[in-house]
Amino acid sequence: MGERSRQLLPPFERIGRTGRLILERARRLGLGGWLRAERDPLLQGVKTTAACVLAWWIAARLLEVRMPVLAPMGVLLTISATAYSTVVRGVQQVGAVVVGLAGAGMLIYLLGVNAITLAILVAGGLVLTPLLNLPKQNVQIPITGLLVFALGAGYSLERLIDLLLGAVIGILANLVVLPPRHVEDARKELAELAGDMASLTADMGKGVRGTWGEDEARSWLERSREVDARLRESQEMAEQAAESVKLVPLERRRQDQRLDQVSEAMTCLDHVGLQLRALARSLTDLAAGVRGLPAEDVDRVPSALGDELMAISRAFAAFGRLQLGRGSVKDLGRLRTALREGGEHQTLAAERVPDTGNVRLWSLHGAMLDHCAAIRHELDPESGPHQAAFPARLIPG
Repeated sequence: MGERSRQLLPPFERIGRTGRLILERARRLGLGGWLRAERDPLLQGVKTTAACVLAWWIAARLLEVRMPVLAPMGVLLTISATAYSTVVRGVQQVGAVVVGLAGAGMLIYLLGVNAITLAILVAGGLVLTPLLNLPKQNVQIPITGLLVFALGAGYSLERLIDLLLGAVIGILANLVVLPPRHVEDARKELAELAGDMASLTADMGKGVRGTWGEDEARSWLERSREVDARLRESQEMAEQAAESVKLVPLERRRQDQRLDQVSEAMTCLDHVGLQLRALARSLTDLAAGVRGLPAEDVDRVPSALGDELMAISRAFAAFGRLQLGRGSVKDLGRLRTALREGGEHQTLAAERVPDTGNVRLWSLHGAMLDHCAAIRHELDPESGPHQAAFPARLIPG
């Protein structure tokens, strides 16, 4: 299910579904793979906490300001998804506070402290926020005005010092100390997407080898659409990965190759996602008996097709693990083995396609086999079109 679809669920159901997804992916990746996938978010959390503590200590011990807690708040407001956006956000925060301080000081001087001044501060701050191209959720202008309104004009300098301190520490933390590596986040997302495809393909393979009907086929089709929607959402994460190395030259030199891998792997999954959805659509049409297809013949799909889908599932799982860390020779071997076994099962499936006078049914069987062949070709690390989607050290050029 895509992120937007999950947001539409009731809160408790959304929490439960997210928890199940986390447990399923941890099981699929294994302890080592899960730790590799979660390493960067943990380090970023530790770094942000340390930056907040440092800002508080400087404000309280060295500058002796009255409200040192505002300095770590400045860190939290400034630190963003990437080093580049942190600098942008820091400039925005400082600009918003300066505007808020100036506006509040002028209004209090002219009108005094009263309800009219309060109303003008809030309304004016909300109007100025979009005019200054600040994010919609940024309410620094009215908040600063209200703090000056409550604490007096003498608070202005302290507020500015607090924010500048927090912004500087936040920017330095994201530029110098473990800059956010959203390249790794994107690779984690790729691994999870491949894992979702592996789970779906395995269920389709088990179903085709057993007893299945229209309800099962429609469930597979819906899940394939959810994977496709998540692929669309993941494009933003790939763009964020490219932005995350801006303003960090050393990081960019190290990450350029990984950025190329992320981009190519995303393209690869986009292509196989189309084939997977088309395969699910073919099974649904067959089960529903549309387009002149005989619905009673669903059990005549060769069981070898189910075997091939199971092999493709293992290929998806191996492809996903290859996106984490530096990849492993073992996972590359698993991918090659799965693709080879898938080809063998396809040969058997082609030989066992029922001899039928229904041209539409015969064509559908051929189309499903072709979808499987196309998926295996896209995932092929040697002769496929996406060799850059694999760790370069494992695929000599």
